[in-house]
Amino acid sequence: MTQTYLLEWMDLTVTSTLNPGKTDLTMITPIQSKAIIKKATEQTFLIQSQFTVQVFSLTKEKQIKILVGNYYSSLLFLLGKITEINSTDDEHREHLKEVTATLISCLDELITFVESRFANYLNKPLPIIEKKMCESSVTDSSSNKVLCKLSTDQTALILRASDELKILISKSMNHLFKTIVPFLSTPNKVDLSYNAMRSKAYIFEERDKRIAIETLERMIKQIKEY
Repeated sequence: MTQTYLLEWMDLTVTSTLNPGKTDLTMITPIQSKAIIKKATEQTFLIQSQFTVQVFSLTKEKQIKILVGNYYSSLLFLLGKITEINSTDDEHREHLKEVTATLISCLDELITFVESRFANYLNKPLPIIEKKMCESSVTDSSSNKVLCKLSTDQTALILRASDELKILISKSMNHLFKTIVPFLSTPNKVDLSYNAMRSKAYIFEERDKRIAIETLERMIKQIKEY
C-alpha cells in the first residue's frame, strides 16, 4: 500500500516557496506570511497524528525502520535548509523572519517527536530517550547550572550571533542551543527550553537587541583593561 508523504507541504514550502533561488521572496505579502505561519502550526499537529497511524499500520519492523528513518532524514534536511535561509543576511528577507522562525520551531518539534516516540526504530548508537534521561539527571539540580543575568531573549541573540560567526562551532544551530541551554538558568527561570530560546533568537524586541549589544560592549571594555 502506498503511503501518503505527510511532509509534502513542509517540503514544498521550504525548498520552493521560501527558497530564494526559486522564488522572489519580496513578492510574499504579510497576509501570505501569516497564512504560512498558521498552516505550519496546523501541519505540525496533523503530521504527528497521521505519522503515528502510518507507523502502526505496518506489521514488519524493517518497514517501520525504513519509514521512520526516511522521515527523520527529511526533517533534518528541511531544518538545515530553512535555518540556512533564515541565517542569510538580506534586508529583503527581514519580513520573513517570523515565518522562517516558525518553521524552524515546527520542524524541531517534529524531530523531537520522532526521537522520543520512535527512538527504537532509529539507527543510533544510544537511544535518544535514554540520552535525554541522562541529560535530565545531570541538569535537574540548579547547582549544576550557570546563572546568566541576561534574559532568554538577550542570551538567544548572543548565541545566534556566535553560531553564525562560527565563534561557537556546532553541526547546526539547533544542536548548539540543545547542547548549551540546559546548563543555563536566568534570574527568573531555572529550567530553560532550548527550543523556546532558539525561537527568541529570531523574534525579539529592539530593547533586547540593545541590551545584548550593550553587554558585549561592556565585555569589550573589560577585555581592553586586562
